Amino acid sequence: MCRSAWCLSIVLLFRGAAGQIYTFEKVPLPEPRSLHTLYAFYVFSHQDAPERTLGQPMMRFHNLMFTANDPADADKARGYTGVQLSILPYRSFWKLIQPDKFCSNAEDVQAGRAKEANKLLTQKPLGSSDDDVNLYSHTVTFDTATDLPLRVNSTGVYILVFSNCGDFKDGEVSGSVIAKNSYGFLPGNEYYKMPFYGWLSIAYCALASVWMCLSLRYWRELFHIQYCIAAVILLGLVEAFLQWRFFMDWNESGLRGRFVFVLAILATVVKSIFSYMLVLVASLGWGVTRPYLDQPTILKVQGLSFLYIVLDFVRESALSFRNSHSLSIAFVMLCLLPVALLNGIIFYWIFTALSSLIEVLAERKQVEKLILFQRLWKILVAALSLASLSLLYQLFDLSRSISQRWHYQWFFADGVSHILFCMVLAAIMFLWAPHTNSQRYAYKQVEDADGETSKITGGKDVWADEGGLDEEEDDSFWASTHAKPWWPYSRGYIGFMWV
Repeated sequence: MCRSAWCLSIVLLFRGAAGQIYTFEKVPLPEPRSLHTLYAFYVFSHQDAPERTLGQPMMRFHNLMFTANDPADADKARGYTGVQLSILPYRSFWKLIQPDKFCSNAEDVQAGRAKEANKLLTQKPLGSSDDDVNLYSHTVTFDTATDLPLRVNSTGVYILVFSNCGDFKDGEVSGSVIAKNSYGFLPGNEYYKMPFYGWLSIAYCALASVWMCLSLRYWRELFHIQYCIAAVILLGLVEAFLQWRFFMDWNESGLRGRFVFVLAILATVVKSIFSYMLVLVASLGWGVTRPYLDQPTILKVQGLSFLYIVLDFVRESALSFRNSHSLSIAFVMLCLLPVALLNGIIFYWIFTALSSLIEVLAERKQVEKLILFQRLWKILVAALSLASLSLLYQLFDLSRSISQRWHYQWFFADGVSHILFCMVLAAIMFLWAPHTNSQRYAYKQVEDADGETSKITGGKDVWADEGGLDEEEDDSFWASTHAKPWWPYSRGYIGFMWV
């Protein structure tokens, strides 16, 4: 038996749990006179539920029984009543369960502290019943499937406890424990994500529509960064839709759809790293002061992207199970810190490259490009500041009890990051929006007076001379640049898109 509150938060990840249905498939009995915490259910009472379309919330011990591993032990197991499954409120768990004595004996029966010996012993206030403290217990019997529905009267986090208070140990339990809210099977701490991702999908559809209209109108002016922005919008839309579909299916069936779950996490991870790398390569001058990135830089970008995808997939998976499985703070931090460190490296690289690019543009007096990247700098600083404040609050919030933070934690864990991403994406769309002279921001090759191709590797625009910008070039000049071959971009474009 765990002897501290920290032990309560250390449970088996992914074991037998599907949403708010915890399934036992020939699970071995605990050791004699031991107790295991298995899972956390998040349940709203009927009056507190955000939706009440399905009536009263309930919990159910469904088709539970245990069998003996050795047929010779059947007679001993037939009358055995020491195996119990209990559901206890997290808030009062350590008031109800005493670490040094959680199994009753004959003395407890005589003293009136328990009705039977060899059962889970709870320390209830004098004269109170199990219903008064929101305690639900069920004895798992040998070779007889039992089904017991229970009504939930109080909102909160409930811990599923598996105990064996007798001497029999060579057996296995089958069946399930089900918790259902007034709106469906979705845990209370996950419910608000479902409408959030629905609205987020609509927001991405709006952004995609605006970008598509501008791109169709000024299709002759498009260059590769604008295509990449379109890809980021598409990835965001796919991610939001998959997340919404995942939570909808979970709410209806009570099962975490593994395939949709993996796809949704992959979409989240790929969208994040693709957008980060887009800002990074733009800050490195790709398509602005150089036609492509050198091979060592491309390899660094690819290696960083691969490492980020692996670590962020682990992080997203752990965060998805941190509340239901009551994962310890140490384990959660172990998953968060590598990605946080990698994010720090990426943003350091972005700001270093962006600072150098701004200096180059200032020296060459390329005013419009300079203004664009100065605005990008300000946007990134503002977004990073808000994200840092949100992260600091999350770290502070981890020190609080789950029973206090489960209602709103989703907003800081998921909502803030998505809202910030959409705001930054909208700002970048504004900066790089297709318009009549979009090609001003693209790297160009021009022909000199002798008809030979002259590569402007220093980043001087075709519309800027040595003395600065010529803002009054006529339309025929722009028309002459539209027909230039796209091949100078190909190496860097293909290398980046590999990410």
